[in-house]
Amino acid sequence: MLYIGIMSGTSLDGIDVAAVDISASSVKLIAHHYVPYSEGCRQQVSDITFQENASLDNIATLDQQLGQRYALAVNELLSSHNLNKDSIQAIGCHGQTIRHQPSPNGFSWQIGDANQIAELTGITTVTDFRRRDIAASGEGAPLAPAFHLQVFGSPTDNRQVLNLGGIANITLLNQQESAVGFDIGPANCLMNEWAHKHWQQEYDKDGLIAQSGKVHAELLDSLLEHDYFHQEPPKSTGRELFNMAYLEQRLDALGDIPTQDVMATLLEMTAQTIVSAVETWGDKQADIYVCGGGAHNGYLLQRIQNLLPELTIKTTEELGIHPDWVEAAAFAWLAYRTMNSLAGNLPEVTGADGERILGAIYPK
Repeated sequence: MLYIGIMSGTSLDGIDVAAVDISASSVKLIAHHYVPYSEGCRQQVSDITFQENASLDNIATLDQQLGQRYALAVNELLSSHNLNKDSIQAIGCHGQTIRHQPSPNGFSWQIGDANQIAELTGITTVTDFRRRDIAASGEGAPLAPAFHLQVFGSPTDNRQVLNLGGIANITLLNQQESAVGFDIGPANCLMNEWAHKHWQQEYDKDGLIAQSGKVHAELLDSLLEHDYFHQEPPKSTGRELFNMAYLEQRLDALGDIPTQDVMATLLEMTAQTIVSAVETWGDKQADIYVCGGGAHNGYLLQRIQNLLPELTIKTTEELGIHPDWVEAAAFAWLAYRTMNSLAGNLPEVTGADGERILGAIYPK
């Protein structure tokens, strides 16, 4: 039973595509593909995400264009790995989030036209995973914890799965019985934007820029004052709260700070908020398995390990899925759940009134 998952997150780096073999008891990654966003596409997404009065015409056009980009990425995956489209049961596409304001009486909006994906790939496509959970009084996010529980849960050990995407989120797996998960706050999103603005780099490779700077204590304290960090789960967040305006407001109040010191402070904020989340709502004895792009930031992982010396920091590769492909694999699994009329959310994670079948199906 082959399914394909598509993920493009708040880091705005590009499109991850994963083909997985799914049965009732196992999920096996069999192929993957990555397509970076062009600078123009990244700017378009960024503009629409942060413009309060973004043009409906521009949103609709980008919706179509992203659907076409997703379809191209899927077709490239099929071609490069000699997979027949008829062997794929369905595609699960998260879409590109342009608004996430889930409560109270809120919404979450992802674009990337599934009509385009189904038409250009010839494969049934499932998308719009978040809004049914929100209709049931949930946050609509995070959705990956249900997948983490299925794939990474252990019958004997508690584990914690830490996703370091644009936003950091964590899942506490109580063996194979239950999961608690929530968004922590910024992981890569602010560091990536700062690296792009001042060094014309997509990201701070291995945290080398941050390592060259010094943490600015006043800036760190100001960043950590945000109410979201102290809000109890269930909770989720995005670029609406944590963006360059949030950073620059605090920088303006403090005067000139060396750019490398700002990067060091952003990384320290990420490390400290993760540690605080583990100490407050997580498990101070359960090992942490990291996935997402931040799994490649050696300095960030070092800081987390230094602040949590009693725990072991590993990656999800030790559990069978490379950290780069966990999120895409999760949406392949969510498509499987939808196509088989199975619930895809965990109410204890999202705060929904109960389990719900998620997503809308676009037949091939």
